[in-house]
Amino acid sequence: MFLNARNAFPKSKITRLGLCLLCAFCLSATSLAAAPEEAIDRAALAAEKLPELDDFPSRPMRITVYTSPGGLIDFTARKFAEIARLYHPQQPYVVVNRPGGGGIVAFEEVLRTPADGYNMLAVTRSNVSKMVASGRTELIERIDWHSYVMDNPHVVIVNTREGLTNWAEVQAEADGKNGAQLWLGVDIGGVKHVSGVKVADAADLEMRWIPYSSGGQAVAALMGGLGSVYFGNPRDARGRDDLKIVAVAGPHRLPDFPDAPTFTEMGIEGLEAERIWRGFAFAEGVPEPIREWHAAMVQLVVNDPLWISTWKNEGVTLEYLAAPDFQDIVANDQREFEAYLEEMGLLRSAPRGVSMLSGIAEAPAVQWLKAVLVILNILLGAVLLRSAFRSKWGELMVLSMVFSLALLFFVLTESLPEATPIDTIGPRGIPRLWIFLMIPLAMLQTYLILRDKKERKAVGSVKPWLLFSFLGLFASYLFILPVLGYMLATALFMPTALWALKYRRVPAIALITISWLIFSQVVFVKLLHVDLPQGALVRLLTSLSS
Repeated sequence: MFLNARNAFPKSKITRLGLCLLCAFCLSATSLAAAPEEAIDRAALAAEKLPELDDFPSRPMRITVYTSPGGLIDFTARKFAEIARLYHPQQPYVVVNRPGGGGIVAFEEVLRTPADGYNMLAVTRSNVSKMVASGRTELIERIDWHSYVMDNPHVVIVNTREGLTNWAEVQAEADGKNGAQLWLGVDIGGVKHVSGVKVADAADLEMRWIPYSSGGQAVAALMGGLGSVYFGNPRDARGRDDLKIVAVAGPHRLPDFPDAPTFTEMGIEGLEAERIWRGFAFAEGVPEPIREWHAAMVQLVVNDPLWISTWKNEGVTLEYLAAPDFQDIVANDQREFEAYLEEMGLLRSAPRGVSMLSGIAEAPAVQWLKAVLVILNILLGAVLLRSAFRSKWGELMVLSMVFSLALLFFVLTESLPEATPIDTIGPRGIPRLWIFLMIPLAMLQTYLILRDKKERKAVGSVKPWLLFSFLGLFASYLFILPVLGYMLATALFMPTALWALKYRRVPAIALITISWLIFSQVVFVKLLHVDLPQGALVRLLTSLSS
């Protein structure tokens, strides 16, 4: 029949072109009829609502997302940027992904940039739980929680093929399993884990939390019969006939899932605000006119028909809250996470210092340790000059300084938070790993140098003043590191030390120094997410410039 109809069409190219144009017109008309709400004058709204600033924005603005592409917060940021471009096409928002540490990497990157309004963060409630769990609450305090745009309640989802169809059956199974009921979710100590524990406490049931790295993996495990329930987002049940929401941790039923009762309806109180929210933030210090510009843009986007239609049938509540209300929510969430994580034994003890070599005002004990290490190196150098190893004094002094730095850094790691079940390595782990690798290698090199019986060229030109100058450089490096920061202090120390060690090839000195600085930035900062000390002077200049 279809073949006959196709053969009945005229074969004239002009006639076929006309039919194509007619179809295109019909499709366009249908699209316009289906979305009449999009017929708005966005240019006029932008002219009316966006404040006029002389020099902002003068370049594209970034939205930093703490997850890899494809996650829900990534989709939220990209949809925001897409609609915002319709209101301000001259300087659009550009989304960049900086995954790692549950948001710590993204937060630190934005906090390292000037607070000029060109670097926005896409944030969720998960960020607050991660900062609390990892002992990095100072990041919460340094963030301007600017705009709250939506939330969705956490829900309990079951796989009906496994026999559970409502909340009463979930409770009955939990009672029968005596604490062995498996709840599937994301992370240990994350926002869903904490909310899941609150639900279990409020419902007076016992369960075991089985963490997965993503909601998709947890849902797949539920569909495979590896657990009784999945605790997550409403959208995870959409489009799957076997999955059913049996309880909503929110104030009211979801319009998209009208058959799913709330815990309040079932007589379980105190779970009306177990939700995941999303919004946008900046580093503190953005000038108020620029903050107001962004607030106006956010309100334009969240009231746009395209934004509203995007979230239809997603189980989310669209709600805009300005900074004061948003910050109150964050502060309340922080207190709640601290209480629950401490009760669960997952709260990391607060560090005794902000970060390794964080500034000039370090503990007096650390300053005394530096002085002792410098004196010991001076004494060792003097002994070597009068010993049989005089010809090897340069190599041995370098190794002595390696040992000294290893000891100093080990002591400084005591101010970093310990490992927890959430973070099994902890901030102490990576620096100590490097220390423990460095010491055996230095000991092996010392042994090889001392065992070497080969006579070397005499170093009669080595004078005590040169030794003391070299050790003076080492002492200076230890004491200026907290002031100038790692990168600048190392850039000054390394070429000077190489020159003192009789290296006279300027290109080689420059290459070694630059290579080490690049290595430090790529390996420590980008790959291992270790904060290198910025230094008091750098922080002062950054604050003045912002």
